[in-house]
Amino acid sequence: MEKKYDGVIEMKFLPRNGRTIAQRLYHKGNSRISSVIPATEGQLPYYFLISTGGGFTEGEQYKVDIELEKDAHAVLTTQTPNYVYKCDNLKQTCQETTIRLAEGAFLEYYMDEVIPYKNAYYRQYMDIDLAKNASLILTDGLTSGWSPDEKRFQYRDVGMRTRIKVGGRLVYNDYLLCTPHEDQLDELGYFEGYTNFNSVVVIDEKIDADFVAQAREAIVEKAANVRFGISLLENNGAVLRILGFDGYMNRQIQNQFIEFYREHFKGYAPLQLRKNDRTYS
Repeated sequence: MEKKYDGVIEMKFLPRNGRTIAQRLYHKGNSRISSVIPATEGQLPYYFLISTGGGFTEGEQYKVDIELEKDAHAVLTTQTPNYVYKCDNLKQTCQETTIRLAEGAFLEYYMDEVIPYKNAYYRQYMDIDLAKNASLILTDGLTSGWSPDEKRFQYRDVGMRTRIKVGGRLVYNDYLLCTPHEDQLDELGYFEGYTNFNSVVVIDEKIDADFVAQAREAIVEKAANVRFGISLLENNGAVLRILGFDGYMNRQIQNQFIEFYREHFKGYAPLQLRKNDRTYS
């Protein structure tokens, strides 16, 4: 039996005459795709992925499918944080994302953080397959959530799994599972007293220990109450993780890391996705 989705997005990009074009832009249900937005690199397609309801309600199921053909380059971003509303009837809300990148392709996928409301019950699954010399920038995050009494970690259950393969080999398998009713999320090993978690994964076969050392030097930490670390993957990439009290400040660190990679490894100018995001320079 075919699974029914409340929102579907399908996107396919291919190179044409020195630029990348969208061959397929399809949406259905509660999901939308913006018109193409002018980017810093004029030949680069740039789109917002939109949820028409402003967030996900209980029991809803969403699917995103993205494909880049050989040497294509695209920038995608969510329009707002991913709000997951209350699930008082224990019906799980879910989003599934599949991404395929062919040889020489480069996808920049800037996802905003997940903000789960009180009693939210959510799963997010991302499966990404890259050819050996394809590249990826992927952002993600999770906050302590929202509740009417402003208490933290009042959601029921949030699980976010990201699995990345390069040339058929698993290089990144991350599963963030937060269950506030079972675990003390303010404690060591979880949020450790912070409220906002963000991450950036960069996949590129040229990344090595020198990249990690230089990226650490490139980040100017403006706030003493932010913690971050950069780790080299076993093969093909690196990951930045940030803990802080403010999503805005977390994005400043996130953006510095991304811009260092884009400039020094790809030769691109800074890409400003949101107003006032780049106040650190």
